[in-house]
Amino acid sequence: MSTLVKSLFVLLVFGWSLPDVQAQGYVIISGKIIDKVTQQPIPYAHIGVMSKGLGTIANERGEFYYRFPKIASTEDVVVAHLGYRNLARKGAEFVSGDKNVVLEMQVAQPVVVDSAYINSFNARGWVSAALSKVQKNYTETPIVMTGFYQETLQQNDEYVDIREAVLKVEKDPRPKVEIPEKFRLLRGRRFQSTSRQKLLDEYEFPNGAAIVTRSIDTGLPDYLAGSALSDYRFQLDDSIAFYNNQDVYQIHFSPVGPQVKGARTGVICINKSDSAIVRIAYDFTPEGMDEVFKSSMKNALGKMLGKNKREARRVSSFTNYLPWNGKWYLQDSQLLIQTDFIEKQDTLSGTIKLHFAVNDFMKSNGNAIPPTDQLMDTALFAPQRIPKYDEVYWANFNHIIPSERMRKILDTLKK
Repeated sequence: MSTLVKSLFVLLVFGWSLPDVQAQGYVIISGKIIDKVTQQPIPYAHIGVMSKGLGTIANERGEFYYRFPKIASTEDVVVAHLGYRNLARKGAEFVSGDKNVVLEMQVAQPVVVDSAYINSFNARGWVSAALSKVQKNYTETPIVMTGFYQETLQQNDEYVDIREAVLKVEKDPRPKVEIPEKFRLLRGRRFQSTSRQKLLDEYEFPNGAAIVTRSIDTGLPDYLAGSALSDYRFQLDDSIAFYNNQDVYQIHFSPVGPQVKGARTGVICINKSDSAIVRIAYDFTPEGMDEVFKSSMKNALGKMLGKNKREARRVSSFTNYLPWNGKWYLQDSQLLIQTDFIEKQDTLSGTIKLHFAVNDFMKSNGNAIPPTDQLMDTALFAPQRIPKYDEVYWANFNHIIPSERMRKILDTLKK
């Protein structure tokens, strides 16, 4: 079974602590990040003071909420997204409290390549080189990340469970044997809907944060590590993309045949100048999903899915990285799992989305978070009884702004 699947069932526990409240003032802005030409939103674009390692991301509709320290106002606030040119504005240009900021990004004209170039391009060699340079391109020392975690459950198209938290996560890439990250909960809450049907009662991942805070600096994905690389074919995209004002190779991968275990199809984006992986995105193949779900019936996932007939619809993931001080760090990571539950003549679709976005990172001695601070079951997050999404709740921490569809859960909260 793959490392990803194994990690789905590793339950960690972590304790409560009060947030670190800084005395300095903040500039607080919110609005939308859109394409300058089409005026369409740009999902999950990153916005931040990149020179200081500070930032957040927009939601799937390009909506963002961002606060940064006033002492960083002399630095550029940069908006970045694959396929677009960076947009930079001085922090001092923003008016704190402005909720209608519109940031228009320009598409970077891709470099189109012909079939002869694609056929001669050593795509497998580039992927292998990028993997071999992980130790050079990513941090080799322990770091502590503060970030925002969001876990949602949709019943058909309706949100029926939303769990959110600000987490402090310590990662140590030094050990030869992979060790779990250590977590500290700074703030957390849960919105529970009375509309949730019993079919979905056990459909959840209490260790979700442990899944989406993992990155290649602490362990290569099992499907790309060692001899597993030979299970996939690789091919350069017909255009060279652009990220952080640099050229990026987009290399598609797919299994060589149906015999590949836990097979995925996806794309690896590699920075041309230093061979750093800046994005990995994939979907499990239908055969890969069947294997995961069938084998999982023997372990914890079987309990989660229950005895009802179910069909896997989609398992997908993406992970983005951003540069800081000559190294690359986790920016955000998302896992989506969609399953159909069938009972008699009724079919219910359940979609779980796990998402973690890093807000800041700093070096650590590897002992910033005591071993006693371990991930708790997200089902134990404090229930939100007040029918209100209140940004004040997060104090000086950034968060992913909820969509209007998510806010509708407030009409059906458990009292």
